[in-house]
Amino acid sequence: MNDIISFIIPTYNRAHFLPEAIQSVLDQTAVNWNLIIVDDGSTDDTKKVVERYLRDPRISYSYQNNYGVSVARNKGIDLSIGDYLIFLDSDDQFFPELLTKLNEIKYRNYDLICWQVIKKVTGKSSVLKPRKLEKIYNNITAIFLSGSICYRKKILLEAGGFDPKMTFGENYELGMRVTEIADLKMKIINTPLIKYRIPQDRVSNSVENRLNSYLHLYQKHKIKFLQDKVSNSQMNYLLGYVHEKQGNLDEARIFYKNSLKSSYRNYKAILKFIYFNIFR
Repeated sequence: MNDIISFIIPTYNRAHFLPEAIQSVLDQTAVNWNLIIVDDGSTDDTKKVVERYLRDPRISYSYQNNYGVSVARNKGIDLSIGDYLIFLDSDDQFFPELLTKLNEIKYRNYDLICWQVIKKVTGKSSVLKPRKLEKIYNNITAIFLSGSICYRKKILLEAGGFDPKMTFGENYELGMRVTEIADLKMKIINTPLIKYRIPQDRVSNSVENRLNSYLHLYQKHKIKFLQDKVSNSQMNYLLGYVHEKQGNLDEARIFYKNSLKSSYRNYKAILKFIYFNIFR
């Protein structure tokens, strides 16, 4: 047992953002941390950028071939020395008081600790707060964005870590399995403690990545989705949307129809159903 919290940064071709992410760890007002940077096969100057930080013994660097973000996260788990883990995307930044806040609430009393997020997209900022999630998450109040949650390492290992087949939405897929664990001890910090940025060129946001991940997610957890009409409707809508973006209009029509059948209150599905039946 130790008081170290391991930060894990998986990164791929983010040399221009990475220094800000690393510095946000170095700027923590508490010192009970170590940092593991897992390079998922970058072809830019990532290694050169990281080298200047390795003089700090709390920071380590590991390179792997490009296997995807979930494999990189799992490698970070394997290399971690802390009993608690926090993941940070390489284009995001923690606020300096994060660790101090965790120490103040005696984080070791909990399995999951969540906090608010400042989300920035194309220059516009908004605050995301932990909220009551759907039945597929056992209706817990949480947020599973990268950097918004601290995990007891034992809980992550019990849940099986990240699914290597998930290249988009991997944090929430993991959350579905984590929330199956009985008697989770949760804590919410009602303060923003991370700036979460979504660059336009983030590879994981590609339509192909989203489609493959959504299809895998739906097949893997289909029983859970079918038991939750609202989540099932949302998932079918997303599958219809990415199929439409890919130009697979027949498949999109089927998923939009299934979305509407699952929940007639999904107004987006209603609009898509009308559009496809009148204009397509």
